[in-house]
Amino acid sequence: MIRIENLSFWYKGKRSTPVFSNFFLEVEKGEFIVLQGANGSGKSTLARIIAGITRPRRGTVTVDGINTKVRGKFLDLRRKISIIFQNPENNLLFDRVYDDIAFGLENLKVAKSEHEEIVGRALSQVGLEGFENHSTYELSFGQKQRIAIAGILAMNCDIIVADEPTAMLDVDGKREIYELLRELNAAGKTIILATHNDSEAQFGRVVKL
Repeated sequence: MIRIENLSFWYKGKRSTPVFSNFFLEVEKGEFIVLQGANGSGKSTLARIIAGITRPRRGTVTVDGINTKVRGKFLDLRRKISIIFQNPENNLLFDRVYDDIAFGLENLKVAKSEHEEIVGRALSQVGLEGFENHSTYELSFGQKQRIAIAGILAMNCDIIVADEPTAMLDVDGKREIYELLRELNAAGKTIILATHNDSEAQFGRVVKL
């Protein structure tokens, strides 16, 4: 499903201290991968590279046959993979839940006549059935993360990248996100979780950074 070959990356002006050098990783369909490392280890950078948001400096990242460096493949890539960020506020664009989830469908040019059914189904999958008209600003951080995941499910992405998705949540919020990611993985979704938390190593195959 994902193949990373000879990946090297450095931030502009910091080429002498690369984040990665000649990094390799293969991810099979349906795996749960835990990218584990301390702060500054590069796990968030790697998550963004895998999701196609950040482009490799050298090497290649292929997601279900799509090379993330090829321009013009952004929408094709978004149909395959998407990411949720550590700060729930960064995942949401609109004030109304329905509009936020439907935004991805509009980008993928899904007929508007299908939006209501798809949005409702996605909300049901994350345990927020009936939240279509709620204000995103009034949701808890845990609910905001679940709305972000609902948006990914609405686009029918096979791969979910989660970059420290529980870092800003309380105990109940963390548990809800953990359970949801594990349920989605059991249903066949490929999950890539970036974390510094040793306790999250239990969820899947650990890749140390």
